[in-house]
Amino acid sequence: MLQHGKKIMAALGFAAALCSASAAQAGAWDEYKARFLSPEGAVTDSYNNGMSHSEGQSYGLMFALAYNDTAAFEKILGWTETHLADPKTGLHYWAYKPKEADPVADKNNASDGDLLMAWALLKAGKAWKRKDYTQKAEQLAQAIAQNVSVNFAGYQVLLPGLEGFYRNSSVVVNPSYLILPALRDLANATHDKKFADLYSDGKRLLNAIAAMQLKVPLTPDWAELDAQGKVAPASDWPARSSYDAIRVPLYVYWDDPESPLLKPWRAWFSSYPDTKNPAWVNVTTGEVANYPEPDGLKAVRALTLGQPVDEPVIAESDDYYNASLKILAFLAKNRF
Repeated sequence: MLQHGKKIMAALGFAAALCSASAAQAGAWDEYKARFLSPEGAVTDSYNNGMSHSEGQSYGLMFALAYNDTAAFEKILGWTETHLADPKTGLHYWAYKPKEADPVADKNNASDGDLLMAWALLKAGKAWKRKDYTQKAEQLAQAIAQNVSVNFAGYQVLLPGLEGFYRNSSVVVNPSYLILPALRDLANATHDKKFADLYSDGKRLLNAIAAMQLKVPLTPDWAELDAQGKVAPASDWPARSSYDAIRVPLYVYWDDPESPLLKPWRAWFSSYPDTKNPAWVNVTTGEVANYPEPDGLKAVRALTLGQPVDEPVIAESDDYYNASLKILAFLAKNRF
């Protein structure tokens, strides 16, 4: 087995805590690759009929970088550029469905995948001294700024995708797409005011969402911002805080472990014993799932509560998303 923890330390200067025996053994990336990465470089979503999408590709790039796996990084990037790159916008199609006649029939993008991909490329360019990766990061950042960043109701808003989210009197946002550390680093690297505004206004928007008068004061998966600057759970989706919104405390912690935005999440998680938090809650009615959080969501809970988040074990029962959340929580804990 590769000594992944040592590779992380040597290449990227991880915190000293990663020198622990569990980090040095570091089997998570080996298991993740074996389970979810195709020989061609596609990260496959085991829960969604083996499809691949820009989100998964961006996770794969970030994990390959964290574990100093240059070969996997190059393979994932190559597959992504071949199969998902949109030549018209410079963004990436959100989904690749290999069992369909046209695997990329839906030409919309997913802005979280593009944003995390740009961040991974930026970090890889610096860590591995690859100017080509830095250039790709800057080009993708420019495409994000031009195509899915809009000024609306006094906020610089990251649209979830090119199509379907900008309406005449409102915009729909996915709060979990606000990857704050990515926006911060891209703002510093590109000196593009749009990214500086996306970062500061993203925090403002998360604060406005947290201040909504809801039965359960958590961030919903989808929210709507009207022309007067009022936010509410988006009407086209259930008013749930669940598998999307769980990434909000993950990325907030990654940006600032002391952020006040974590307070309602800590209160919610602390209101249940360990392993007993429901998988979702309806923020307007208080209805909860009749089953507990799966292990990926539990990892984010542990991160948010300041509990130990060690090198994860990718269990046979973990699907792609839960396995991804486990590694993301580990990286966030160590401020990668």
